[in-house]
Amino acid sequence: MGMINAMNLQGMIPLSQPYNMAPWNYTGTESVVAIPNPNIIDWVLVELRDATSAANATPATRIARQAAFILNDGSIVGMDGSSILQFTNSINQQLFAIVHHRNHLAILSANALTSSAGVYNYDFTTAYNKTFGGMDGCKEVTPGIWGMMGGDADCDGAVNESDMSVIWYPAAGTKGYHLGDLNMDGQIDNKDKDDCWQPNDGNGCQVPE
Repeated sequence: MGMINAMNLQGMIPLSQPYNMAPWNYTGTESVVAIPNPNIIDWVLVELRDATSAANATPATRIARQAAFILNDGSIVGMDGSSILQFTNSINQQLFAIVHHRNHLAILSANALTSSAGVYNYDFTTAYNKTFGGMDGCKEVTPGIWGMMGGDADCDGAVNESDMSVIWYPAAGTKGYHLGDLNMDGQIDNKDKDDCWQPNDGNGCQVPE
């Protein structure tokens, strides 16, 4: 997907999952002694919902969550930096997957995941209609490759002025693992505002709540 691993190379990615705060309030204990793969971009939070359709995959249908790593090719892996995620949940209706990220709008699979030899795969990147909400829920990050919308620095499910005024502006000119670093290059600067926030301003998360 062309994502950069700048935070990894600069040693900025934390060794424990960062989703133990609002709005996720995830209490998982995923952690590593060292970031296991140089191609890791950041932590993500993967959520599974068991529902009759994507539109009905509300929070009440959530059956599991797990923190994981996302690589620079867009794939999501476990704590060893390479393996697929393991879940032990049974499914009563259909399985839908959500990917959360600290300063991007969460995405929900538009279609139910299907099993092949016990493994569920889903590729959001190949078309806009792989994401629930279509072009309202994702964006074409490079020609033919679709991904999550950046810019939600305050993690409220909307890209709007507060992301700039409350999160980005006070940190502008600094470095670090920060919600205002929207392009995840380790710097909070105008590139975050101009390249990530401004093109997505006015968009909101399409995941049913």
